[in-house]
Amino acid sequence: MAPKNLPPAAKQAKILNWFRESMNVYTLKELEKLVQSVASINSMQVKEYLQALQDENLIRVEKIGSGNWYWCFMSDAKKSKENMINTLRAEESKMMALIAETEKQIEQEMAKRDEDDEMLVDNGMDRKALLEAHETLLKEMETLDKDLACYSDNDPAEISRKMEETKRTKDCAIKWTDNVEAMQSFLFNILGDRAQVAATMQTSCGDEYVVGEGLKDLCAPA
Repeated sequence: MAPKNLPPAAKQAKILNWFRESMNVYTLKELEKLVQSVASINSMQVKEYLQALQDENLIRVEKIGSGNWYWCFMSDAKKSKENMINTLRAEESKMMALIAETEKQIEQEMAKRDEDDEMLVDNGMDRKALLEAHETLLKEMETLDKDLACYSDNDPAEISRKMEETKRTKDCAIKWTDNVEAMQSFLFNILGDRAQVAATMQTSCGDEYVVGEGLKDLCAPA
């Protein structure tokens, strides 16, 4: 007989071992008598422990005739483990396929970004040059704003032109920031793990990517 002060999990394990060793089939009425001494529980608790074992698929229950019959053979336990292993393998295959698809999409996004960079270069611009121009024009705009405040009565046409040029350059540079953020959001929706997203981005972008910040050229404050 098991000690009465055993925790429920230990009593449940004793009942399961007893089932496996007995290699027999029982009705609920028989178990209400036999299991009491096996796990040191009263008859009112027997059904509760049996239900817990059934919920975890550790014992088999079938309705035969007018009543339920309970048993647990070692072959059933082996089959249950095999089913669990097959389920885990299927989940692993799905995850590997998802990772492969994500990496493919990242490669496509990076190739598109390279194509966009080449187009800018063909037009006499590149991303780094645009960012540098953006920084220069921002400083120039600050100076012009001060000048405009001092000479508010003068014609501001030239100053407005430079402000528009600054805005166009800034919008072009911000586009790349939006692309990176959109890619990160897309990956997070798929993977659901910020650390995995950061690792994937760093693997794809190399030293240009700063974890928690983005691409180096886009990390500096505007």
